[in-house]
Amino acid sequence: MRSKIQIWVPVLLFGLMLFDGSLSTIFTSHFYNYPDVMISRLVLLGLVLVSFFLPDMKHLLLWAFIIGLFYDSFYTGILGVYTFLFPLIVYLTRQIRVYFTPTAIAIGAIYLIELTILESFVYGMNRFMGLTTATLANFIPDVLGPTLLLNLVYFVILYFPLRQLLLKLGGTTV
Repeated sequence: MRSKIQIWVPVLLFGLMLFDGSLSTIFTSHFYNYPDVMISRLVLLGLVLVSFFLPDMKHLLLWAFIIGLFYDSFYTGILGVYTFLFPLIVYLTRQIRVYFTPTAIAIGAIYLIELTILESFVYGMNRFMGLTTATLANFIPDVLGPTLLLNLVYFVILYFPLRQLLLKLGGTTV
C-alpha cells in the first residue's frame, strides 16, 4: 500500500503541474486578458489535498520541494520561489489540518487562504526582484481576485474526484 502511494502521488502532482501549464497555454487569451490575470494552481490543490488525505505520507515535503524545483525551472526560470513555497504550504497544511474536520468547505477555505499566501509571496518576490511594476492596489483586483475565482472553480470540479483517488490510495478522512 505504501509503495502505491509513493509512486502515484508524485505522478499525480507532476500531472497536475503539467496540466497547469497546458491549461494556461490553451486558454491564454482567457487567463491573461489585460488587466486581469488568472493563474492556474492545480499543483497547489494537489499538495493541499494530499496533505489532508494522506497525512502520513513520507517524503511529501521532499516531493513538494522537487515539484517546486521543476515548477520554477519550467514556468519561471528563477529557481527558489516555488521550491521554497510548495514545501512551506505542505508544512502549513499539515500543521493546521489537525484543527479542522476534513470537509469540503474547510479544505476549500484552507486552500484559498494558502493560495492567497502563495500568490502574495510570489507577488512580493517579483516586486522585490523588479520583475513587476504592479502596485498592491493593482495586484489584488487584477491578479489575486481572478486567480482565487479560477482556482475555486477548479476546487469545486476536482475536489471529490481527487479525494476519492487519494482515499483509494490509502488515505484517511480523519
